Amino acid sequence: TTPATTTKQSSQPCPLLLNLKINHRTDCQQTLFFSHRLPICPAMGILHSMSQTIEPVPFSRYRNIVDDWNAFQDSIKRPLPVTLWTNSLKITPEQLQHSLQQANLTPAPISWYPGAFRLPPNVKPGHQWQFMAGLYQVQEEVAMLPVCLLDPQPGERVLDLCAAPGNKTAQIAVAMRNTGTVVANDRNPGRMQATRQTLNRLGLVNVTTTTYDAANFPREAGQFDRVLADVPCSCEGTCRKGSGPITSATEAEIRTLTGTQLAILRKAVQLCRPGGRIVYATCTFAPEENELVVDTVLAEFGEAIQVVPVADVGLRMAAGVTEWNGRSLHPSLAHTRRIWPHQNDTGGFYVAVLAKTKETHQTVPPTYTPLPPHTTEEPTPWLNIVCARFGIPPQKFAPFRIIRRSRRGVYLLNRDHLPPARPNPDACGMFFMRTDGRFPKLTTAAALFCGHWATQNFIPLTPEQIYPFLTRQDIRLTPAQTTHCTGQGYVIARFANHPLGIGIYLPPANGQPALLRSLFPKAWANMITKQG
Repeated sequence: TTPATTTKQSSQPCPLLLNLKINHRTDCQQTLFFSHRLPICPAMGILHSMSQTIEPVPFSRYRNIVDDWNAFQDSIKRPLPVTLWTNSLKITPEQLQHSLQQANLTPAPISWYPGAFRLPPNVKPGHQWQFMAGLYQVQEEVAMLPVCLLDPQPGERVLDLCAAPGNKTAQIAVAMRNTGTVVANDRNPGRMQATRQTLNRLGLVNVTTTTYDAANFPREAGQFDRVLADVPCSCEGTCRKGSGPITSATEAEIRTLTGTQLAILRKAVQLCRPGGRIVYATCTFAPEENELVVDTVLAEFGEAIQVVPVADVGLRMAAGVTEWNGRSLHPSLAHTRRIWPHQNDTGGFYVAVLAKTKETHQTVPPTYTPLPPHTTEEPTPWLNIVCARFGIPPQKFAPFRIIRRSRRGVYLLNRDHLPPARPNPDACGMFFMRTDGRFPKLTTAAALFCGHWATQNFIPLTPEQIYPFLTRQDIRLTPAQTTHCTGQGYVIARFANHPLGIGIYLPPANGQPALLRSLFPKAWANMITKQG
């Protein structure tokens, strides 16, 4: 090599130096990895058989509490399975499984959760007509566990303090069979709007939504039979959802969360009635956000609360830790549970079940009223309009109230609902009918809820017409499809007797066939892609 060539080569960075990455975070161990590339370092004139890269092993601080470290590391590199649960208010698990099989989706039942299924990894479950009809809800498998342990019962009063995006609220409301009172709260208005869309699609009328800081949720809301505190966390257990590098939360990040988590769990204990149940849950691995939070609250409330052993539901789980970083924790925390990703091929989760044995503070029992603040009951004329147009027997609506909260329209709410006096609700029940236009119009949510009761002015769609309807296209109708139509106006589109939404029926005219003009919501239509 000539000196000039040597000088030129020496000016290039050495690949070894380019590939050397040292992470100084104290919560991860540094481990040496080898790549199989064969880079040349021109300055040294040497062919290197391998380059060395120092990178942190994700979640190394938990190595001593993971039962199978290698299996854990392998699992977090794989994508999560696609899972969903049946909306049993609309369809049975057997019927849903058959419907999905007809769509070539090959659902596999989840053994520990009746009515839940896994789908193939390439399926987009939010794009299926069954999803749009509210027949199922998509939810990560292990995230179904907290509500299973909360065990809400029909007619109870249940609070979900950190509800968005609404999956667990929906689980609760379905388990309560659209009865009682579910209060779904979150401090993020945008996420609560998405939550209400989920509740409407699933046909849930027993939910009041509020937007409030969970840690300061007012005592005037009253007491609840069960409280879910699925608190904000560092989300380490959701690492399989992303496509980027897997990283652990720093200790500083964790410290900023634990104060909020403690405040929310304290509030959950305060709002739960004596004899009631609290479930504390996170989707993170950090003991600081899990056992240490529960340990602190156990010490603060003493005999007023106690840990209830987590029931064996059929999932592989690990016992909660009772010692961390030299700190000894309450021995009953061994009855809480950790779910590591490799144990069931899921995300990671932590759950603690608490029983409130006696009152924790002086309180004046609130006086509940069946109607939310600033609300009036207004069944007339709206219920008559719906029943007359669609041939629905009025007694079908006997368990519900039609209420007005704004000029825009009226809502449908179950009669045994006991909403909070404070905070002021964003919405109570289901937005049922727009009344501010020239012609009152059922909402899509209302059509999904009561459309199967219709005996007239409904149109049965063919399989080929589902996609055009869900993407707001006009559909030509055969005479056989219009036999239940009494004239131009609003109709309910159905497939296999499952309502899909509202449209306008236009009778044949000037030699043109009858048309169905889809009024499927634009926001929902944008979620649809044509299935092969």
